Amino acid sequence: MARLAIAPPAAPVIETPWRPQAFGLVIIAAAIIGITGGLVFSTFFPRGELARYEYHLWRWQADTLLDNVFSRAGIGPHPEGDDATRALTEYFRLTSALRAALDDDTPDLALIDTLTNERATYENDVERLVEARIHEAVEGAGLTRGLPLFRDVRFVWPPVDFELTNPPRLLVRSPRDRIARAGDTLLKNDLSLRDIEQIERETDSEDTVSLVVSIGGIAAYPAIVRDDRSYESLIETASHEWVHHYLAFFPLGEQWGNGGDAETLNETTADLAGREIANLIRKAHPVELPRGADGTAPPSAARPVDIDFNAEMRKLRLEVDDLLAKGKVDEAEALMDARRRFFNDHGIPIRRINQAYFAFYGTYAASAASSNPIGPKVDQVWERTKDVGRFLAVMREVRTTADLDAALARLPEPTKP
Repeated sequence: MARLAIAPPAAPVIETPWRPQAFGLVIIAAAIIGITGGLVFSTFFPRGELARYEYHLWRWQADTLLDNVFSRAGIGPHPEGDDATRALTEYFRLTSALRAALDDDTPDLALIDTLTNERATYENDVERLVEARIHEAVEGAGLTRGLPLFRDVRFVWPPVDFELTNPPRLLVRSPRDRIARAGDTLLKNDLSLRDIEQIERETDSEDTVSLVVSIGGIAAYPAIVRDDRSYESLIETASHEWVHHYLAFFPLGEQWGNGGDAETLNETTADLAGREIANLIRKAHPVELPRGADGTAPPSAARPVDIDFNAEMRKLRLEVDDLLAKGKVDEAEALMDARRRFFNDHGIPIRRINQAYFAFYGTYAASAASSNPIGPKVDQVWERTKDVGRFLAVMREVRTTADLDAALARLPEPTKP
């Protein structure tokens, strides 16, 4: 369905009273609490069956604490002009070269090491540059706060902060008889395929299936953002993670982890807002990087894709939902595996499709792997606001799908062309 092109007149973001909740305060003190808690836990509590594979966020907080303090104090690189352009150009040129080297049938380890070290020269500059551009975009959208006693003093909160690195992997579990996230575990980022398959065997059971997935980022503080993607992917992912930080101080973010549609509401909101913040950055700071030097991987020699992946995946999700609703678990699993082979035959290699696959990717309601009606409703909120500040001013107050429906009822319909 085509989107309406005419947006309502721009309006200032309606500011709600300063009200930091416990969830938000935990983020502010995440470094101290995380490091202390992690040390205590690892020292005095027994390790679980997946302990040798687990990734611990408290260690991330410990490793990045000093850099984060320096960054907040304004100490460190702040590239501008030609220096900023050179940092971006070289970082993403080296990323593409590194991905090509890693994809080689016989990888040259010395070359990979050289490219990795050379790219690290520009990493901090790129991080600070993109942080500054996200800050500028959200500030321009009116997403600032006033001090409790000095309302005229405005600032972006939380400060934009991320690190380019290799994110942890995620172990997702789902019941076999329905599609639902039933407990996630962060895993180390250097797992081999043998490790991944062993973990899945250990966590699968008669009632539960699992899947180890790669993720683009995680909203720790500073956020973790993949370092091996294109510039376009970077600005969208970093913006997405900042939206999670922002929402943590409002009702929507406080619902994270409460079950139901809370995660889908959060992820779908962050997806859309992150995309639109990235669009603001593209408009204000156009960047033209040549294909093959923009962080993308080299062209694949694999069979070209000759099917509509989104349509096929959407069809599969609806068929699986129907079979599981009828209690036909074995039939649903046979269908998913057959369709996985179909995708592989048509140039889309997918290692495993099961209930956990749909439980994870279905969290993002705009994904073809989702059958959740939240996605179209969030799109409607965007169509009726057409402004990142106004959009988040509405969505941040949403706790449930009922709240989302009520918000839509209050918003005026967009004017038709």
